[in-house]
Amino acid sequence: MKSPLVSAIVCAYNESKTIKPIIKTLIEHPRVDEAVVVDDGSTDKTLDRVNELKSDKLIIVKHPKNMGKGAAVVDGVISSGGQTLLLIDADLINFHPSHIDLLLAPLSIDDSIMTIGVRKIGSVFEQNFRTLFRSFGGERAFSRKYIVPLLTRIKSSGYGVEAIVNLNHVHKGKNIVYVPLPRLVHRTKVEKHPIYRYILDYLKENREVIQQYFDPKNKALESFFKQIIKKLGE
Repeated sequence: MKSPLVSAIVCAYNESKTIKPIIKTLIEHPRVDEAVVVDDGSTDKTLDRVNELKSDKLIIVKHPKNMGKGAAVVDGVISSGGQTLLLIDADLINFHPSHIDLLLAPLSIDDSIMTIGVRKIGSVFEQNFRTLFRSFGGERAFSRKYIVPLLTRIKSSGYGVEAIVNLNHVHKGKNIVYVPLPRLVHRTKVEKHPIYRYILDYLKENREVIQQYFDPKNKALESFFKQIIKKLGE
Protein backbone atom coordinates (compact mmCIF):
# COMPACT_ATOMS: atom_id res chain seq x y z
CA MET A 1 0.00 0.00 0.00
CA LYS A 2 1.36 3.44 -0.91
CA SER A 3 2.16 5.95 1.80
CA PRO A 4 -0.97 7.91 2.68
CA LEU A 5 -1.15 11.53 1.60
CA VAL A 6 -4.42 12.45 3.34
CA SER A 7 -5.46 10.99 6.68
CA ALA A 8 -8.87 11.67 8.19
CA ILE A 9 -9.11 11.51 11.99
CA VAL A 10 -12.45 11.06 13.75
CA CYS A 11 -12.56 11.09 17.55
CA ALA A 12 -15.75 9.69 19.04
CA TYR A 13 -17.30 9.30 22.45
CA ASN A 14 -20.77 7.73 22.43
CA GLU A 15 -21.68 8.76 18.89
CA SER A 16 -23.33 5.54 17.69
CA LYS A 17 -26.25 7.43 16.14
CA THR A 18 -24.16 9.42 13.66
CA ILE A 19 -20.68 7.95 13.21
CA LYS A 20 -21.25 5.20 10.63
CA PRO A 21 -22.28 7.37 7.63
CA ILE A 22 -19.42 9.79 8.41
CA ILE A 23 -16.80 7.04 8.30
CA LYS A 24 -18.42 5.52 5.21
CA THR A 25 -18.18 8.87 3.41
CA LEU A 26 -14.51 9.20 4.36
CA ILE A 27 -13.35 5.72 3.32
CA GLU A 28 -15.21 5.96 0.01
CA HIS A 29 -13.69 9.32 -0.90
CA PRO A 30 -10.85 9.05 -3.46
CA ARG A 31 -8.79 11.83 -1.82
CA VAL A 32 -8.81 10.17 1.61
CA ASP A 33 -6.09 7.51 1.91
CA GLU A 34 -6.94 6.39 5.42
CA ALA A 35 -9.54 7.05 8.09
CA VAL A 36 -8.42 6.79 11.71
CA VAL A 37 -11.24 6.37 14.21
CA VAL A 38 -10.41 6.90 17.88
CA ASP A 39 -13.11 5.48 20.13
CA ASP A 40 -12.51 7.43 23.31
CA GLY A 41 -13.94 4.95 25.80
CA SER A 42 -17.49 4.86 24.42
CA THR A 43 -20.07 2.94 26.46
CA ASP A 44 -22.67 2.73 23.68
CA LYS A 45 -22.44 0.94 20.32
CA THR A 46 -20.09 3.42 18.65
CA LEU A 47 -17.40 0.81 18.05
CA ASP A 48 -19.97 -1.72 16.78
CA ARG A 49 -21.18 0.77 14.16
CA VAL A 50 -17.60 1.41 12.99
CA ASN A 51 -16.79 -2.32 12.87
CA GLU A 52 -19.70 -2.84 10.49
CA LEU A 53 -17.61 -1.06 7.85
CA LYS A 54 -14.90 -3.08 6.15
CA SER A 55 -12.08 -1.24 4.41
CA ASP A 56 -8.31 -1.35 4.10
CA LYS A 57 -8.42 2.38 4.68
CA LEU A 58 -9.92 2.03 8.16
CA ILE A 59 -7.73 2.20 11.27
CA ILE A 60 -9.42 1.84 14.68
CA VAL A 61 -7.89 2.98 17.97
CA LYS A 62 -9.73 2.02 21.15
CA HIS A 63 -9.30 3.81 24.48
CA PRO A 64 -10.27 1.58 27.44
CA LYS A 65 -11.71 4.65 29.16
CA ASN A 66 -12.63 8.21 28.21
CA MET A 67 -9.44 10.26 28.10
CA GLY A 68 -10.75 13.49 26.56
CA LYS A 69 -10.62 15.05 23.12
CA GLY A 70 -7.01 16.16 23.34
CA ALA A 71 -5.73 12.65 24.08
CA ALA A 72 -7.95 11.21 21.35
CA VAL A 73 -6.62 13.67 18.75
CA VAL A 74 -3.03 12.89 19.73
CA ASP A 75 -3.55 9.15 19.34
CA GLY A 76 -5.29 9.77 16.02
CA VAL A 77 -2.33 11.78 14.73
CA ILE A 78 0.21 9.22 15.98
CA SER A 79 -1.74 6.39 14.33
CA SER A 80 -2.00 8.20 11.00
CA GLY A 81 0.57 8.55 8.26
CA GLY A 82 -0.77 11.29 6.02
CA GLN A 83 1.05 14.55 5.41
CA THR A 84 -2.31 16.31 5.24
CA LEU A 85 -4.70 15.75 8.14
CA LEU A 86 -8.46 16.11 8.17
CA LEU A 87 -10.16 16.41 11.56
CA ILE A 88 -13.82 15.50 11.35
CA ASP A 89 -16.30 15.42 14.25
CA ALA A 90 -18.31 12.25 14.87
CA ASP A 91 -21.67 13.92 15.52
CA LEU A 92 -22.39 15.39 12.08
CA ILE A 93 -25.57 15.23 10.02
CA ASN A 94 -25.55 15.59 6.22
CA PHE A 95 -21.79 15.05 5.91
CA HIS A 96 -21.12 14.93 2.16
CA PRO A 97 -18.09 14.01 -0.01
CA SER A 98 -18.04 17.58 -1.33
CA HIS A 99 -17.38 18.85 2.19
CA ILE A 100 -14.09 16.94 2.06
CA ASP A 101 -13.21 18.51 -1.29
CA LEU A 102 -13.96 21.98 0.04
CA LEU A 103 -11.73 21.50 3.08
CA LEU A 104 -8.81 20.13 1.06
CA ALA A 105 -8.91 22.45 -1.94
CA PRO A 106 -7.02 25.48 -0.47
CA LEU A 107 -4.17 23.21 0.69
CA SER A 108 -3.65 22.12 -2.92
CA ILE A 109 -2.65 25.73 -3.61
CA ASP A 110 -0.69 26.41 -0.41
CA ASP A 111 0.01 23.68 2.15
CA SER A 112 0.68 26.26 4.86
CA ILE A 113 -3.04 27.14 4.92
CA MET A 114 -5.33 25.68 7.56
CA THR A 115 -8.97 25.40 6.59
CA ILE A 116 -11.80 25.46 9.12
CA GLY A 117 -15.25 24.37 8.05
CA VAL A 118 -18.19 26.65 8.78
CA ARG A 119 -21.29 24.60 9.45
CA LYS A 120 -24.90 25.58 9.07
CA ILE A 121 -25.75 27.86 12.01
CA GLY A 122 -28.83 26.85 13.93
CA SER A 123 -29.72 28.80 17.06
CA VAL A 124 -30.04 32.58 17.32
CA PHE A 125 -27.28 32.50 19.95
CA GLU A 126 -24.89 30.84 17.47
CA GLN A 127 -25.84 33.32 14.76
CA ASN A 128 -25.00 36.29 16.99
CA PHE A 129 -21.55 34.87 17.75
CA ARG A 130 -20.88 33.27 14.37
CA THR A 131 -17.49 34.94 13.86
CA LEU A 132 -16.16 33.78 17.22
CA PHE A 133 -17.62 30.26 17.12
CA ARG A 134 -16.38 29.48 13.63
CA SER A 135 -12.78 29.51 14.89
CA PHE A 136 -13.56 26.37 16.90
CA GLY A 137 -15.05 24.36 14.06
CA GLY A 138 -14.28 20.66 14.36
CA GLU A 139 -13.96 20.13 10.62
CA ARG A 140 -10.55 21.31 9.49
CA ALA A 141 -7.57 20.41 7.30
CA PHE A 142 -3.90 21.28 7.75
CA SER A 143 -0.39 19.99 7.16
CA ARG A 144 0.82 17.38 9.62
CA LYS A 145 3.99 19.37 10.33
CA TYR A 146 2.01 22.07 12.10
CA ILE A 147 0.45 19.81 14.73
CA VAL A 148 3.20 17.30 15.55
CA PRO A 149 5.23 19.80 17.67
CA LEU A 150 2.07 20.54 19.66
CA LEU A 151 1.09 16.99 20.60
CA THR A 152 2.47 17.06 24.14
CA ARG A 153 0.40 20.17 24.98
CA ILE A 154 -2.65 18.93 23.14
CA LYS A 155 -2.76 15.58 24.95
CA SER A 156 -3.90 17.06 28.27
CA SER A 157 -5.86 20.00 26.82
CA GLY A 158 -9.28 18.33 26.59
CA TYR A 159 -11.50 20.59 24.48
CA GLY A 160 -8.68 23.10 24.12
CA VAL A 161 -7.33 21.38 20.98
CA GLU A 162 -8.71 23.92 18.50
CA ALA A 163 -7.49 26.86 20.59
CA ILE A 164 -3.92 25.50 20.63
CA VAL A 165 -3.89 24.82 16.90
CA ASN A 166 -5.46 28.20 16.06
CA LEU A 167 -3.01 30.19 18.16
CA ASN A 168 -0.03 28.30 16.82
CA HIS A 169 -1.06 28.95 13.23
CA VAL A 170 -1.51 32.65 13.90
CA HIS A 171 1.82 32.81 15.71
CA LYS A 172 3.58 31.33 12.69
CA GLY A 173 1.95 33.90 10.41
CA LYS A 174 0.05 31.26 8.42
CA ASN A 175 -3.35 31.81 6.84
CA ILE A 176 -6.58 30.37 8.16
CA VAL A 177 -9.30 29.98 5.52
CA TYR A 178 -12.90 29.56 6.62
CA VAL A 179 -14.80 27.25 4.26
CA PRO A 180 -18.63 27.18 4.22
CA LEU A 181 -19.92 23.60 4.35
CA PRO A 182 -23.51 23.80 3.05
CA ARG A 183 -26.21 21.88 4.94
CA LEU A 184 -23.74 20.41 7.41
CA VAL A 185 -25.06 20.42 10.96
CA HIS A 186 -23.98 18.75 14.15
CA ARG A 187 -25.95 17.39 17.05
CA THR A 188 -25.61 19.75 19.97
CA LYS A 189 -24.85 18.56 23.48
CA VAL A 190 -28.33 19.50 24.61
CA GLU A 191 -29.73 17.10 22.00
CA LYS A 192 -27.48 14.28 23.14
CA HIS A 193 -27.53 14.57 26.92
CA PRO A 194 -29.90 15.29 29.83
CA ILE A 195 -29.91 18.98 30.75
CA TYR A 196 -27.74 18.51 33.86
CA ARG A 197 -25.09 16.66 31.84
CA TYR A 198 -25.29 19.28 29.10
CA ILE A 199 -24.60 22.09 31.59
CA LEU A 200 -21.64 20.25 33.15
CA ASP A 201 -20.13 19.42 29.75
CA TYR A 202 -20.67 22.96 28.51
CA LEU A 203 -18.89 24.46 31.52
CA LYS A 204 -16.03 21.96 31.26
CA GLU A 205 -15.56 22.56 27.53
CA ASN A 206 -15.44 26.33 27.88
CA ARG A 207 -13.09 26.18 30.85
CA GLU A 208 -10.63 24.05 28.88
CA VAL A 209 -10.81 26.38 25.87
CA ILE A 210 -10.30 29.52 27.96
CA GLN A 211 -7.33 27.94 29.77
CA GLN A 212 -5.48 27.66 26.47
CA TYR A 213 -5.95 31.32 25.63
CA PHE A 214 -4.32 32.34 28.89
CA ASP A 215 -1.60 29.71 28.83
CA PRO A 216 1.73 31.51 28.25
CA LYS A 217 2.85 28.62 25.98
CA ASN A 218 0.17 29.64 23.49
CA LYS A 219 1.55 32.79 21.91
CA ALA A 220 -0.14 35.26 19.58
CA LEU A 221 -3.18 35.72 21.81
CA GLU A 222 -3.22 39.45 21.06
CA SER A 223 -2.92 38.84 17.31
CA PHE A 224 -5.72 36.30 17.37
CA PHE A 225 -8.17 38.60 19.12
CA LYS A 226 -7.21 41.44 16.79
CA GLN A 227 -8.33 39.22 13.93
CA ILE A 228 -11.61 38.45 15.70
CA ILE A 229 -12.29 42.15 16.41
CA LYS A 230 -11.51 43.04 12.81
CA LYS A 231 -13.95 40.42 11.53
CA LEU A 232 -16.65 41.57 13.94
CA GLY A 233 -16.30 45.07 12.54
CA GLU A 234 -16.77 44.00 8.93
